[in-house]
Amino acid sequence: MNNVENNQSNGTSESSIPAGNPLATAIRSALAKPAISFVGLSSDQGLIVSGGRITAAMTSNPAYPVPMPSLAVLSAARDGFIAAVNANDRGKLAIAARNKAREPYEAALRQLSMYVAQHCQGDLVTLLSSGYPAQRQRGTVAQMAPPTPGNLKVRQGPSSGQLVGRCERTVGAALYQWRFATAAAPTAYTVTDTSSRARVTLEGLVPGTQYLVQVRACGNRGSSDWSDAAVAYAV
Repeated sequence: MNNVENNQSNGTSESSIPAGNPLATAIRSALAKPAISFVGLSSDQGLIVSGGRITAAMTSNPAYPVPMPSLAVLSAARDGFIAAVNANDRGKLAIAARNKAREPYEAALRQLSMYVAQHCQGDLVTLLSSGYPAQRQRGTVAQMAPPTPGNLKVRQGPSSGQLVGRCERTVGAALYQWRFATAAAPTAYTVTDTSSRARVTLEGLVPGTQYLVQVRACGNRGSSDWSDAAVAYAV
């Protein structure tokens, strides 16, 4: 949700270009890399959600046969952090215990990102299949990213608490990724896993709540900007 690992751009292989050539630099910079800024910047709840997404995405994922650290180690650190967050009564000791439990959890996520970087071999699709986000590319790479999806429409789903989003398929896009937030907290996004479909069903939403929904396209040279938001009420 690509052909980066072949190290080709406009039909020219990287190995045939002198090391100091700007095109070689552009090709190397196009290789996808996992972003880890979310580890330190996420709220407690956000980091818990991210770790759960990564664990689920990497479980039985053939691209990552022997994760280091193991998913069991990551899950144990996450469970310890969840327990500390749930026990946090805002007292000094509880806050200190929460912070102490977050340290090994963050360390496991950072260490695992290095394993992902090594095994995805710069391929964006493989990287995103790990559950980690990709670093935002700039300059030449950004020019090769697919355009932002258009004609985004969101409607109420067939069941309570559902919204269905749909956008036009984008040239150069292998995958689509969606995010949503409530109108009351428009910057607190929940980001979905990537999918090859230009359609998504969002579930577990709060009836009577207005939501903002956006989509972006992911290609073999990066991701587009997020689309303008579509607005709909869950029922």
